[in-house]
Amino acid sequence: MSSVLVSPGDLHGGVTAPGSKSFTQRAVLISAFSSTPLTLRNVALCDDDIVSADIAKKCGLSVTKGDKTFKINGEFVLPKKIFAGESGTSYRLVIGLLAGKRGIVDVEVSSQLSKRPVLPLLNALSERGLSYSLNDLSLHLDGSNVTKGTVRIDPSQSSQFVSASILFQSMMGDQGVVEIYGNKVSWGYVDLTKYILAQFGPAVSETSSGFKVSGEFYHNPIDLTVDGDFSSASFIFAAGILSSRDGITIRGLRSDSFQPDSSILDILGFRDGFAHNTGYFVSSKDPGPITVDANVTPDLAPPLAVLGMFSESGSRILNPARLRGKESDRYADLIRLAHAFGSRVYDSNDYVLIRKAEFPIYPDSLDFTEHRMIMAGIIAGIASGRPVKHSNVEKITKSYPSFLSDLKKLGAGVDFI
Repeated sequence: MSSVLVSPGDLHGGVTAPGSKSFTQRAVLISAFSSTPLTLRNVALCDDDIVSADIAKKCGLSVTKGDKTFKINGEFVLPKKIFAGESGTSYRLVIGLLAGKRGIVDVEVSSQLSKRPVLPLLNALSERGLSYSLNDLSLHLDGSNVTKGTVRIDPSQSSQFVSASILFQSMMGDQGVVEIYGNKVSWGYVDLTKYILAQFGPAVSETSSGFKVSGEFYHNPIDLTVDGDFSSASFIFAAGILSSRDGITIRGLRSDSFQPDSSILDILGFRDGFAHNTGYFVSSKDPGPITVDANVTPDLAPPLAVLGMFSESGSRILNPARLRGKESDRYADLIRLAHAFGSRVYDSNDYVLIRKAEFPIYPDSLDFTEHRMIMAGIIAGIASGRPVKHSNVEKITKSYPSFLSDLKKLGAGVDFI
């Protein structure tokens, strides 16, 4: 377990957002399962990226890792066993892909990932003939009897169920149908799946009840550049608003990104703030009242909650129960973080309102275990103006390996203990 003491500073300068792990994992897995050569640039090389690359290797592909690049070549070979680690995206997407390949495979996961929902996807694919057994840290899949036909899926717990169903149909061949019922959450990630899949050949069109997957894979070599990750960059946006008099420039983000977390530009009023070749300029200001819907962008809740902790207007988080199904109980963790600094919290179950403390508290240490909550705690500590010790910081590499070095580059004190 690694700990770090982070001290505040007047943050200034510029950083480049890491590549989107959501983009990377989709591109790597589609490349591997379709046997399409891929050069992928601006890869964050975070833990989840490495999981997807390791799955590609298990499937017989050659994966060459360079400076923020993956090069993937070779022919798909059905693996006997793969390891999805703590990556919920790779885990769910690979279930759809393996079923589409009619594979008999064991998928192993970490204890943390084993707690996250996956049964709606498995049950939907079982209607197409998939057999499975789920035992603690291992999922056995038998797709030998899978047949073509419509997949009906409830996306209310995760949009990844829909993305996995789309990828299943892409493996099964032309004219596959996915029907949707139930509430939609984090729907922008489905759009991201559609966009990346189209780069490889198959097109996904909307129907009155869901989607139709048409077309074949090109199999010609593809060269893609990963979008900068708005989920990670949101913490730098929050740091700039709270702790940068002279301003921070955030590079590497696309204003037209498919990522749902790009909505932070609208939430914080930066939609028209993009400067070509420089990025977004963020400096200290009153963010005003903030509202974020956890059903749409759950990963924005931690950094935007921190903004509310130091604002009179506060941050309102709608549908907070959605946060219980993340890597930790993020609902409870956000309230715990707010209370650690004395912030005012109103919890109605339908929404949580977090506002600036009447009587601030300055914690000496924080001990969250989930990567986004650790980063949120670090930004809160910097905003408080006091040094704070943070535990479990090795977890940050799940999504943003350069987070601490970026903060140090911007002027924060970062001392490993």
